Amino acid sequence: MSRAYKISLILKSRSSLPVYKDLATLTERELDEQVVAMIRRMRSNESAVIARMVLRQPTFSLN
Repeated sequence: MSRAYKISLILKSRSSLPVYKDLATLTERELDEQVVAMIRRMRSNESAVIARMVLRQPTFSLN
């Protein structure tokens, strides 16, 4: 991933990091750590949502 892509990912996420730090001054390693942490949070949030989903019987539509 490019540096600009990592920064845009962090900015688009609900992270409070941009409020406290200037993302342009972070090193590549710090950016990588933030992106990995963000992806880890996303995965844990998604797994919790998927675990709570109600399984319904499959249906079909004639549209």
